[in-house]
Amino acid sequence: MKSETIIYWVVSALKPFRRNKIPPEKKIRGVELYLRGLSYRQTARILKISHVTVWEAVQKLAEAVYKPKILAVKKQRNFIAVDETVIKINGKKRYLWAAIDVESKEVLAVWITTVRNWWIARDFILVVLKSCEGQPVFLVDRASWYKSAFKSLRLGYLHVTFGPRNSVERWFRTLKERTKRFWNNFRGKDWRRVHRFVFLFAFWYNFVRIHSSFGDPPGDVTEWLQEVMPQLS
Repeated sequence: MKSETIIYWVVSALKPFRRNKIPPEKKIRGVELYLRGLSYRQTARILKISHVTVWEAVQKLAEAVYKPKILAVKKQRNFIAVDETVIKINGKKRYLWAAIDVESKEVLAVWITTVRNWWIARDFILVVLKSCEGQPVFLVDRASWYKSAFKSLRLGYLHVTFGPRNSVERWFRTLKERTKRFWNNFRGKDWRRVHRFVFLFAFWYNFVRIHSSFGDPPGDVTEWLQEVMPQLS
């Protein structure tokens, strides 16, 4: 299925765009090109629309998919890789947290924080569990905050520095391959806009981008829509 078709389904359901002279199909194509790596201005030149229109389409779709705060539907999950990496927002160091289902390759949650410690790790894990049935085993590195977080939650975890846990590191590389266009330094007065962009990128990774392991996206967007629409009605 074409990526624009998947985004069109989401746009039809969530209705993020205001009506104007620009056809929604162009806005959808603009979002897709931007997430694939083009700049706002490059995308605008290809589609013969203004870069402001492209920017607005990306922001509106990001707000719409972020609103239910669900990246993946709740299902049985066996192994989940969790890690954090450093990003910059307006030149200041921040921490981007991510959790990946090792088997399905779905991104289950993303967070951005100013510090990293065990109670932030604990709260992040609680968010991840909202997309899980059963008792998944978490795969983490030897950072002390994970040990304390899992101990407080009485959850099983394994220290893994290679193999299955690489799935979350590969996702970080995929994201940074996209953000290197602006030197991995997000700019904006509102850091929540950065969070929504990362969330949108994870959504695109889950439901639109073709994963090399499967020949399809990791997640099913129809299942996601079925889960989130009752919350938005």
